[in-house]
Amino acid sequence: SVYKKAGLDPLPLNLAPESIKRLTAGIKKTNGLITNLTKTTAISAQRAYINACTLAEMQVESGAFDYITAIRNAVNSAIEQGATVVYPSGHTDKLDVAIRRSVLTGVSQTTGEISEAYANDMGCDLMEITAHFGARPSHAEWQGKIVSLSGKKGYLSKADIGYGTGAGFKGWNCRHDWYPFFEGISKRKYSEERLDELNEKKVEYEGKRYTEYEAQQLQRAMERKMRDTRRELSGYDEAMKAADNDQLTAMLKSDFDRKAVLLKGQEAKYRDFCSKTSRYQDKARMQVRGFGRSVSQKAVSANKKASK
Repeated sequence: SVYKKAGLDPLPLNLAPESIKRLTAGIKKTNGLITNLTKTTAISAQRAYINACTLAEMQVESGAFDYITAIRNAVNSAIEQGATVVYPSGHTDKLDVAIRRSVLTGVSQTTGEISEAYANDMGCDLMEITAHFGARPSHAEWQGKIVSLSGKKGYLSKADIGYGTGAGFKGWNCRHDWYPFFEGISKRKYSEERLDELNEKKVEYEGKRYTEYEAQQLQRAMERKMRDTRRELSGYDEAMKAADNDQLTAMLKSDFDRKAVLLKGQEAKYRDFCSKTSRYQDKARMQVRGFGRSVSQKAVSANKKASK
């Protein structure tokens, strides 16, 4: 619609050759990244299993622990480590976090490339970047601004916004997009006053004021902790099913109950935070494979007994 207002006659996206080429490349790139993540995760999970077994064997052979306690320690070690993805930089992430980031970033990068290809086809040099609450500080510097694809003076360049880098525009978890902009025809969507408002400390919680980005980071941290605890509960539940010794089962049940109490405390704090800051409870970010209704009900029961 922007191109048509500028007097141009663009091809539909599904017929534009360059757009289709970018889309196909984006799908292949994202799919390849997911494949690599699952391969490295299988290796790391296997390593965690081997390390846990080695730990148990060494503890028994040294005489420091009986075999029941050693197995319990090994289970704790494997559950806490979990299935992780280790990046070349040394940074580690849980598998669900890594895949979510890969998919969202891959889709975002592909749409950005398609928009750029479309602009080049139409001879459009200027692009307006979107803006939103909760942008990370480095992105807040250029959100809502105009970018020149050719680097024309008087506008931001692609280098200014870090386009093509992990930390910049269309990088890791970036939610910004861009649209064609024609001087004299288009009107900027975001005024400087509006952009300043997006970065104000308007969120208040427990006597402190936060920017939307800071509040968002607090919420994400709470969600990560709940996912970790739910993974551990799922792991203890599976370990109890596999245990062939009453003493070991009782030990693992004690660990499960302790984590159940922790989870219910985390959930209560999360609900309180979202309620007092008028934030959406993102239940999708708390889902964990293996933590289904059965484990959830056991956790609720364990917490009730502990409360009594």
